[in-house]
Amino acid sequence: MRKKICCVLLEYCGGWRTDLLYRKFKKWNPGYDINVLDNASHESRSTVITHQNEENSGVGGGIIDSLKIARDQGAQYLFLVVNDIVPITRIEMKYFEIILDNHPEIVQLSASITKNSDQGGHYPWMVSNREHKNRAVLHSDILCCALDIDFIESFGGFPMSKSGWGYDWEIAYQAKLLQRKIVISDFFKVKHVNYLTKNNEEIRQEKRRELRRVYNERYGSYKVMFDL
Repeated sequence: MRKKICCVLLEYCGGWRTDLLYRKFKKWNPGYDINVLDNASHESRSTVITHQNEENSGVGGGIIDSLKIARDQGAQYLFLVVNDIVPITRIEMKYFEIILDNHPEIVQLSASITKNSDQGGHYPWMVSNREHKNRAVLHSDILCCALDIDFIESFGGFPMSKSGWGYDWEIAYQAKLLQRKIVISDFFKVKHVNYLTKNNEEIRQEKRRELRRVYNERYGSYKVMFDL
């Protein structure tokens, strides 16, 4: 029986770390396929690759490719996992599938993050809440989450962007316009540290410029996405 949710682990030079993440997800999610999309790794290649990009399309292109993989497999939801997360709890996709099926107003259901994750300081609402509940929020980064594919296609899908910066805010903006919900589940928690850009301000500035260019072209001004 085809599942409504399709998991894609977005891989780039993760090697054994990606292999370990894959094994954990396979153990926690029996009966579900775990797709591994390699975005043209030039070193530290994973041994569990199921889909291969010949050229690196960046995080943004990888997310777009992951949505296509899920749609091609007939899924309603994409469960996207970036390869530099570390699960703190079990991640059970069946739970995400049930929640989205029973609450069609939810378009993004995300695992919470640890306080010391990169996003913890910028997006404190993503940090795990000790009350252990599902919380509606205005925004959530795309790290370990289930996305409603129909919803993303309803606004034309994501624009091509190497970094993918702004995709999370576009979901938040469109969810507000269409009166849909973004939810963070404190029952699931991951840690995320992006070693490539954590201390590289030049790379971060380049990604900010790309965000402004891409979304100025789409909306006239990128700033509309942040008016939540």
